[in-house]
Amino acid sequence: MNKLEKALNELVKVHEKFNLQGKFEESYGADQAWPNYIKRSEEISFLFEKFSPVNIGIETGFTPIKLFNFDEIEEAQYGYGWIKNSGEITKNPNWPDNNLVFMDDIGGGKPIIALLDTKDTPVYASYDSEKPFKISDSLVDFFLSLSKLIEIVYGEFDIFEICDDNDELKTEFVEMISKEIEPLIGSENFGNFFDYFYG
Repeated sequence: MNKLEKALNELVKVHEKFNLQGKFEESYGADQAWPNYIKRSEEISFLFEKFSPVNIGIETGFTPIKLFNFDEIEEAQYGYGWIKNSGEITKNPNWPDNNLVFMDDIGGGKPIIALLDTKDTPVYASYDSEKPFKISDSLVDFFLSLSKLIEIVYGEFDIFEICDDNDELKTEFVEMISKEIEPLIGSENFGNFFDYFYG
C-alpha cells in the first residue's frame, strides 16, 4: 500500500493547501465495521481505514464532486447497485457486484466507481445509468491525477477562471491538465477523465 499511501498523502497535502471542504481523519472509529454486504478491495479498505474522509468536497470549475464518508458508503450505492423504492431496497440486477461508488458529483448522477475484483482497483466513471468507462488503471493513479487537477484548478485558475468570456474552456487550462495528468493515466484514460469532468 506504499504507493497508495503516497498518493493519498498528496491528496491530503493539496486539500490542506487550498483549504478544501471537509477533512481526512487518521482512521474511522473502532466501533465502525465495513458492512458485510458491501464488497471492498484492499485499496478501498486502506482509504477508509487510514485516511477516513469526512465531508470532502472538491470544486472542479464546473460541477463539484464529493468523496463519500465511511458512513455514507451504503447510501452512495442507492440508484446504482441498489434501487430504493417506497422504502424498499432491492438489488439492481444490471449493476455488477464488483462496482463500488465512492465518489459522485454533488447532485448525484455521475458516479466514480472502484472496480473491486481487479488488481490495483481500476477507477471507472459514468453518467447516471450509462455504461461505466475507465478513467484510471488504478486507485493510486486516480488520486494522483485528482491531486494534480486540484492543484491546477485552485492554484492556477482560481477555480472558476477555467473558462473564457464565451464559457469555453481556456486553451491554457486544457493544455496544462493534459500535460500534467495524461502522463499519469495514459491518453485513453485521460480522454475519458477529461470527458467526465469537462465534457
